[in-house]
Amino acid sequence: MQENPPPTPSNDIPTPGDIVRAGVTQLIRWAARSQVRKEFFGPAATDMSLNDVVLLDFINSAGPVRLSELASQHGVDKSTMTPQVNRLDGKGLIERHSDPEDARATLVSTSPDGRDMQHQIGAAGAGLFDDLLANWSKKDRQALATLLDRFVRELVASTPSDATTQERSTK
Repeated sequence: MQENPPPTPSNDIPTPGDIVRAGVTQLIRWAARSQVRKEFFGPAATDMSLNDVVLLDFINSAGPVRLSELASQHGVDKSTMTPQVNRLDGKGLIERHSDPEDARATLVSTSPDGRDMQHQIGAAGAGLFDDLLANWSKKDRQALATLLDRFVRELVASTPSDATTQERSTK
């Protein structure tokens, strides 16, 4: 009589994590293409780097923010953040102010030109995605927007600890 082998987990069925990881990887590849970035950021941002656009977006949404907070939020040292902020300042997209709570510290915020630039970039990006989703039903577009917003909020709120990262790598 032939004995059946013990059941093994099927590697043929991807987990939701597999599907999301693959999707995010494809999204990163898609977004890295220069033509996509031109359409996503629009003509107003032609002389801006990806870092410039991301930093301007953060400053615009965070309001007046210290340089040290910018560095912390972007996972870089203050000395790395300074030239990035200087680039935006040189383009007239931000303003620097003394921190009323600590005269030694400087706050940066978007200038009127920076807010206008951010509005143009946002409109270009939203327009690109609206065009891409034009053939989807209203219900599907809303479901994607709701779930993506939820996913991004949870992703941004969670920073894997070294222990969690090490735990995952041994699985």
